[in-house]
Amino acid sequence: MVYPSFVAPEEWFDHSFEPLKILAFLLYCFWVYQTCIALRGFQYPRSLPKAKKFLRFAVLIPAHNEEKVLGPLLESLRAQTYPKELFDIYVVCDACTDRTKDIALSRGAFVLERNDPQHPGKTYNVGWALAQIPLASYDAIALFDADNLVHPEFLAKMNDYLEAHKDAEVVQGYLETKNPDYSWLTRMYALAYWYANRFWQLARANWGLSATLGGTGLVIRTSCITRLGWNLKSLTEDLEFSVQVVLEGGKVHWNEWAITYDEKPLRYASSHRQRTRWMQGHCFVLWRYGWKLLKKFLTSGNLQYLDYFLYLLTPLSIVLTTVLVALETIERGTHGNVPFVLHLYLWVPVAFIQSAYQVVLGPSLKEGRFTLRYLPYFVLYTVYGLSWIPIVFLGLFLSWNQKRWVKTEHSCSISIGELLEESSVSK
Repeated sequence: MVYPSFVAPEEWFDHSFEPLKILAFLLYCFWVYQTCIALRGFQYPRSLPKAKKFLRFAVLIPAHNEEKVLGPLLESLRAQTYPKELFDIYVVCDACTDRTKDIALSRGAFVLERNDPQHPGKTYNVGWALAQIPLASYDAIALFDADNLVHPEFLAKMNDYLEAHKDAEVVQGYLETKNPDYSWLTRMYALAYWYANRFWQLARANWGLSATLGGTGLVIRTSCITRLGWNLKSLTEDLEFSVQVVLEGGKVHWNEWAITYDEKPLRYASSHRQRTRWMQGHCFVLWRYGWKLLKKFLTSGNLQYLDYFLYLLTPLSIVLTTVLVALETIERGTHGNVPFVLHLYLWVPVAFIQSAYQVVLGPSLKEGRFTLRYLPYFVLYTVYGLSWIPIVFLGLFLSWNQKRWVKTEHSCSISIGELLEESSVSK
């Protein structure tokens, strides 16, 4: 999360720093565009009609030493209201040295064992698994991380959505936080996701634009996988696949009603590694696909290509905004004034103001009533948002390296029943 700075209008007429003025103006346009898109997040999502036909799903779970959390996920899948004979569960044990395989087998899952130390990580794990599963036997693949819990109606709601939207080939479900109250950091993740689900994902769905895949809690029709394949090279396979779908003329659909609970890191060191990996992959996808998206927009005029191009530019916009603020700081220190672009003294309160309304809007819309319960977190949330700045710089620098995958440890073994009971009590 990065916050735009303000420009004094009279300073646009100073010609001493023309390139910086142009850059600042483009950054303003970027943030104004994102704000306009986000406004559709206030529109409530449409309910889904009940499907009359049932699709057959293959549920795919890539796993590397996940004995602590896999059991509750498989139990939540067995508790689905969807007909049990219409979905199969595949656990892909990737170089597992613990009890992951035994737990999967004891819960009735099919186990695929992979051991390829030269190509570790989820991107390669999923690609290998898709080549082993008989895709022709299924209508769609549902993908989850091993640390997740799945709402009992997830598959039913995805089936409803796919029948109501015959053109939908890739659908992202609502990503909720599995452990929001375990540490200050998991609370920050929860607040960020509540806001992004509404004002990024749902807002784009309401505009008719493409959402983005979140790596888990998603469904892909097997016909789409057969056509596009899984030729992915980045650490963020979800983003890369999303871009491939958009470049083909499709889009990622958003299903507000299919809910997955994702475990978030408890400690900052783990969060830093996870988010750095995300930024490494994001920047790699920008370098590889950004120009293709821009070219598609310039030749077709289709806003969806521009929207995705601007999304890929987000890390670069953070870097440029930070650089401009640094230049202002230097200018203030050396000359006592700022003759060209930014006013840092306005930038700082804007960061706090934006954090304040984010910790109010997201929770209020999620709960369906106005609440100030999370307002005391706004300073921490601002710190969390600003912590993205060094992570983006690091991810940009490391974007050339898409081979080094570092696993995020998971340990929250709460059951879906306990989680839903806690959620109902906290409301």
